[in-house]
Amino acid sequence: MPLHAVATPVSAVFAALIGLLGLRVWRWSRLPHLMRRDEQRGLRRLLQPGACMGLGLVAGLLLLAVIRIALEPAIPAIGIRIARAGTLPVWRRASIIYVAAVGEELLFRLLLLSAIAGLATRGLRSPAQMPKSPVVWLANVFSALAFAAVHLPAWSGATSLSQGLAMSILILNALAGVLLGYVFVTRGIVAAIWTHAGADCAIQLLGPLTG
Repeated sequence: MPLHAVATPVSAVFAALIGLLGLRVWRWSRLPHLMRRDEQRGLRRLLQPGACMGLGLVAGLLLLAVIRIALEPAIPAIGIRIARAGTLPVWRRASIIYVAAVGEELLFRLLLLSAIAGLATRGLRSPAQMPKSPVVWLANVFSALAFAAVHLPAWSGATSLSQGLAMSILILNALAGVLLGYVFVTRGIVAAIWTHAGADCAIQLLGPLTG
């Protein structure tokens, strides 16, 4: 992901617009009312980035263990993309982690999850238009499936995409998406970004060392 005189600032502006739109949709969906306010003050707020990144790192290591122990022996191609990441300089991998964590959380959690939850809440005419738990989980699952689906092209560029590999990618990323959605709903978009970054650190930085 080299810097580009045109593409880089255009991408930054696009991400900013997505973020602003996402914040408006998030407030419209009334999801902010579900956040745990007691964890947004004082010392807990200062410790939240480290705690969320630690949660993401643990989740990423669990996914990595599943890939290496359970999936890779049956689907050897699944380790190719992880191994390819190890050939990139650390700064390139760090930039990938940053772009993925910020961009994907803005798009799939702040914007898509909020939009689904808001539309479903109003469609069901919930009292006081407050998102109910089933609606929130429905929105979470749908956004997680969309999040999982967009990872398929990146994997297909690294290796041939068999049916088993495609299903493995979808399931693992969907599970990660559900966790990120839960963090977003209960603790906000910044917490989801830190959690996503921690998971990607496990895959992008530690993953190649386990091959």
